[in-house]
Amino acid sequence: MYALKNCKIYTSSKILEQHAIIIKDESIFQIVPEEQIDSELSIVDMKGYSIAPSFIDIQIYGGGGSLFNSSTSIQTIQKTYQEIRRSGTSHFQITLSSTPLDKILEAIQVAKDYLAQGGKGLVGLHLEGPYFSFPKRGAHVAEFIRKPTNEELILVVEASKDVPTYMTIAPEEFTDKQLKYLLESHIIISAGHSSATYQQATEAFDKGIKRVTHLFNAMSQFQSREPGLVGATYDSDVWASIIPDGVHVSYPTVSISKKMMGERLFIITDAVTEDISGDYKFIHAGDRYVDTNGILSGSALSMIQGVINCYLKVGIPLDESLRMASTYPAQAIQQDQTLGRIEEGFQANMVIFNEDLEVQGIIEQGYLEWFLEI
Repeated sequence: MYALKNCKIYTSSKILEQHAIIIKDESIFQIVPEEQIDSELSIVDMKGYSIAPSFIDIQIYGGGGSLFNSSTSIQTIQKTYQEIRRSGTSHFQITLSSTPLDKILEAIQVAKDYLAQGGKGLVGLHLEGPYFSFPKRGAHVAEFIRKPTNEELILVVEASKDVPTYMTIAPEEFTDKQLKYLLESHIIISAGHSSATYQQATEAFDKGIKRVTHLFNAMSQFQSREPGLVGATYDSDVWASIIPDGVHVSYPTVSISKKMMGERLFIITDAVTEDISGDYKFIHAGDRYVDTNGILSGSALSMIQGVINCYLKVGIPLDESLRMASTYPAQAIQQDQTLGRIEEGFQANMVIFNEDLEVQGIIEQGYLEWFLEI
């Protein structure tokens, strides 16, 4: 049991100064004025830094040069975790791009094994595809895009029962019965890579889809005579992720979307890692990744950079930008009872940063680590 003092605290609901966070085991025990700290407690001086809930990235494809599609292994998940935690991300969904069924089942088993071994940080598996609208496949390998079959859906649902699973689909590619089957399963469904009309998207939302994947990218756009999936998202109560890197989406577009959607819009990185060993090939090119033809194919964003961009480039207040990287993703994956806030009873997961928004350390389930070299 110990106390953190001399810090600015972004709890999610308020901003506190001259307060201390008391951590007991893996959880937040109390938040009290500094003068009320028990004299017998061990105290950690936070050097005037700021503290906020650590980040949750629900769409990232790998890290440390190991892509989950190419190397579907526990080691890839571990490398991803070790890389992203240094930019303040404590939790993530490892993401698998469109691929054959056997690779999907392998990914489910790997995620299951990682969690069974007490693997840190993983809050689920994000199956991005393969049931997409072909014209909106984006960087996904064309030969892997396919219509859903009843048999394949049953296999995926049954295999993933012990793994928190999130799936991005084009809802217009599904029959009513198939969509009902998925929505009644444990899998959280998100609409994306979709050519859905406004009506089709609205009907899918009414049936129970309450999330949209990387708003604007690989979906039907808002137009004068057809609002598309973007328009339906604006005109609804669903959450949507967005990639605020200034490459996938312009900063004015993020600003407009934030004004339209408020707390329903949250940050993902959609980040890949340099790897040309498999079906998906990514080459680092500064602020983005490109394929072997030099075409944009992936993000180089980190969650802290996403927060910085939302704050400094878009003009969203810092406390709200922080919520977009922590509180709202926790809500989107239905883990907001333990993650995404600095409140009594929540897991002690926090990012520590200086006035230049540089990550200085991280607290994960009560364990504090300072980063000496960033």
